[in-house]
Amino acid sequence: MKTPALPLLLLFTVLSAAAQTLEELAQKPEIWPKEVTVPATTKATVLKAGQPAGNMLLGAGAKIVISAITAEGVTGQTGAATVRVPADKTDLMARVAGGDTAANARVQAAQKAVADQAPARAVTKSQTAGPARAGGSSLMQRRLAGKLVRLEDGKLQNYDAGQLGGVKYYALYFSASWCGPCRNFTPKLVREYQRLKQKHPEFEVVFVSGDHSSGDMRDYMKEDRMPFPALKFDQVQREPEIQRYCGPGIPCLVLVDAGGRVLSDSYEGDDYVGPNKVLQDTQRILGAN
Repeated sequence: MKTPALPLLLLFTVLSAAAQTLEELAQKPEIWPKEVTVPATTKATVLKAGQPAGNMLLGAGAKIVISAITAEGVTGQTGAATVRVPADKTDLMARVAGGDTAANARVQAAQKAVADQAPARAVTKSQTAGPARAGGSSLMQRRLAGKLVRLEDGKLQNYDAGQLGGVKYYALYFSASWCGPCRNFTPKLVREYQRLKQKHPEFEVVFVSGDHSSGDMRDYMKEDRMPFPALKFDQVQREPEIQRYCGPGIPCLVLVDAGGRVLSDSYEGDDYVGPNKVLQDTQRILGAN
């Protein structure tokens, strides 16, 4: 059985990570721990819409699930609050420099994610989705309605899912800016999309981001000049019906028809065959129709 792409990437990255300054660490989200602990009672800045909105005290042992690291400190979720705490008031650097113990924890978490995702994914694969409603929208169009954006003039603008009315094939692209293999594949996908879309308007790609923030997602789309729509960042975790198509590692490209039936996948069972195989299948399927 082949090792899934992302857990292997995590293993390599974590084992090769050395002690980082906070500034260096801020640029390497792939080695951030999932969460940090506050060892002693600490004052935290409460954030609302990304802006300071007051302070609160965190008791010793409080945990913060990380969403961002900057020179100002660690930002994340504790309970229902979004807070920012100076990095030196947490065990962040100790976790990053924790050697094999920290590495093993990350790898075990990645392996657990693979196991947790497998059953849901298998259910999706075994389903035969129904056809589009007569005279109406398809299942995929309805799933995506009101949840898409597209890059226009350097900004993410709402994308009307009504434009998907004639789409018969959707390539769902699960990717992230921090993923090296993703950055290698994305330019190829963009080139092939531009070529295929001209000949086959019934084909569309939808980017599903695994980035740490909407800003990272936007920058990724700008830097790689993604011409296709994307699922809104705040919708990614709210759409289990879309997330189920993603395998345990990225980059993951999955071709589905308008009814949501999988036609080609970056995973064949537990084996990672990669997005290039899906791109080849897409070219063949579109060429035959």
